Amino acid sequence: MALRFVHCSDIHLLDLEGVGPTRFLNKRLTGAVNLALHRRKAYAPHLFDQIVASARELGADRLVVTGDVTNLALEAEFELVRRKFGEAGLPVTVIPGNHDAYTKGSARTRRFESYLSAFMEGERASGHDYPFVQRFGGVALIGVSTAIPTLPLWATGRVGESQLERLEAALTKLGEERVARVVLIHHPVMPGVSKARHNLLDLDAFMQVIQRRGAELILHGHEHVHIEGALPGPEGEAVVHGIAAGTSLSEHEGRHGAFSLYTVAPGTIHRAHYTWNGAEFVAGRESTH
Repeated sequence: MALRFVHCSDIHLLDLEGVGPTRFLNKRLTGAVNLALHRRKAYAPHLFDQIVASARELGADRLVVTGDVTNLALEAEFELVRRKFGEAGLPVTVIPGNHDAYTKGSARTRRFESYLSAFMEGERASGHDYPFVQRFGGVALIGVSTAIPTLPLWATGRVGESQLERLEAALTKLGEERVARVVLIHHPVMPGVSKARHNLLDLDAFMQVIQRRGAELILHGHEHVHIEGALPGPEGEAVVHGIAAGTSLSEHEGRHGAFSLYTVAPGTIHRAHYTWNGAEFVAGRESTH
C-alpha cells in the first residue's frame, strides 16, 4: 500500500504575543533584526494555511514538515504551531530545524519536543527522541534531528554520533524488511549545497551511513531553495529532494513558496511539485523514481 503525503518545510510561523524585551537578550536579538528588516516582508504565514488546504484537497494521507516551524523558538510560536497542526484536518509529522533550537534555553528545555511530541509518535530507542520511525504498511518515515543552538549568524546542524548509530540500526532493520525508507532531515545532505556556517557539520558521517545502509528517499529544507540530487547507497542511489520555504514570497526561480505531493511505495517514488504564483499554488513538474 502506498503512502501519499505532502512535504513542506521552513514555514517560520511567528507569534510574539506576551514576549517581553528580556527574551531578546541573546541570539534572538539578531533574529529580531532580521525579522524587522527582511523576514516578515519575505514570508507570508497564511501560505501554510493554503498548503494544508491543498493537502486535504489532494487527498494526502499526511502532512510532513521538515523543520524551522518557528522563527525564534518562543513558547508563543510553538503554541501557534501546535494549534495549526492540530487543526490541519489530517495527520502531521514534524522534525525540528535550527530555528526550533534557536537558543541554548530552548534546546535545554526541549521546547520543540514538549510542544510537538504528538506529531512525532513512532518507534524509537528508549530514552531518545531521534530518530523516530513511523510505519505505514510498506513505507517508513524516519525523523532525524539536526537542530542545535548556535552562535549569532550561524545556522549549522549536527546529527551526532549517537543518533547516527541509531539511524544506521533503523535503516538496516527496515532495509532487511524491504520497506521504502523516507528519511526526514532539516539540513541538506549533499556536499557543496550549504555554505559555511550554514551546513551540516557531520555531513560526511551521515553520507557514510547512507552509503552503507541505503535509503530510498531523503527530504530536507533549510536552504529555502529547490534542490534535487542523490546519494550513493549499497544497492543504488538514495533520491534527495530539498524544498523551498513553504511560506516564501520570493519571485526568484527555485525559491517560490512550495510543497510537493509524494506517492511512495516499495519500488516507486512519485512526486508532483507545486509552487506559489502570487495567488495560489500551481502544479509544476512531476517525476517518478
